[in-house]
Amino acid sequence: MKKFCLALICLSGLCACNKSDNVLICDKYAVEITLSESGDTIDAVINGDAVVMNIVPSVSGARYVGNLNDTVVELWNKGRDWTLTLNAEEPILCK
Repeated sequence: MKKFCLALICLSGLCACNKSDNVLICDKYAVEITLSESGDTIDAVINGDAVVMNIVPSVSGARYVGNLNDTVVELWNKGRDWTLTLNAEEPILCK
């Protein structure tokens, strides 16, 4: 049930994206996201580079983490809001 609720939260966040292609704009990064059927992972393409991101525990919202080259990438969704964090630096708000 918990995974279902997390997947539902993520799907509601995806609705906030461009409906035709699920692209988030996070400052200078274009992030295309596709949620897996289980909700445990998302496939993300960040400025043309692909990364599979796994869901990790979160107090609120849905948080996904993956490694892209030598960069730790985190996407966090809460409601309709998304943030992108690279190497634990300052979060970048997405639209």
